[in-house]
Amino acid sequence: MKYISGLILMLWAQQVCAQMALVQDKDGYTNIRKNAGVSQTVIGKVLDGDIVYLLEPEGEWYNIDYYHEGEISGGFIHRSRVKVIDAFEQITVKEQTDNRAVFQKDSIRVMLTAKPFVLKDNTVQYTTHDNVRYVDKINHQPYYGSDGGLPTRQYGSLQVQYGNRNIPVPDSAIRGLYNPNIRMTTVNYDRKNDRLYITATNSDGAGSYELLWLFEHGMYTRRVIYFGL
Repeated sequence: MKYISGLILMLWAQQVCAQMALVQDKDGYTNIRKNAGVSQTVIGKVLDGDIVYLLEPEGEWYNIDYYHEGEISGGFIHRSRVKVIDAFEQITVKEQTDNRAVFQKDSIRVMLTAKPFVLKDNTVQYTTHDNVRYVDKINHQPYYGSDGGLPTRQYGSLQVQYGNRNIPVPDSAIRGLYNPNIRMTTVNYDRKNDRLYITATNSDGAGSYELLWLFEHGMYTRRVIYFGL
């Protein structure tokens, strides 16, 4: 129990410093610069509606991670072009333990569960470096949440309801995501644009990752993953 409490405290401190954010720009995109400042070199762009990962602020700018052609890149974005996910309306926590969480407000209900990782139920591929064996893939897929070792936990289910309607969530939404921290999960709702954000900071103490599931207009659209600090 002391280990879990210490891990949650460590991840909470990390979450305060780094957060997911929504890009908001009426022009449809905003520039990413090499360093903080409008005179700095433009090295990329992100689109309105993209999700970026805010690192430390520098004046009116944020150092961020963002996706470019499927790979994570870094740069700076002006703080006026992003809105942190936590700033949106929060869906109330009704129940939250190590293995289960329920969030509900008005007609929206979200339920998450976690379960033990059972080795015999999975196919694990290993790689060797300097005569040390590491986990390379699980079920032939890249994985998140453990830094070369076997995970101990995984997501069991993700369920979202709008009123009496169950929103279909594909198995791929939780596939490859290990060592979830159910207590470090929050749900926020952008009522104006009908977007539901489920975010989590997950790790077993190493291999930390930031996770966001996005639902738009009552449909699952995608997940976004960044590596934690």
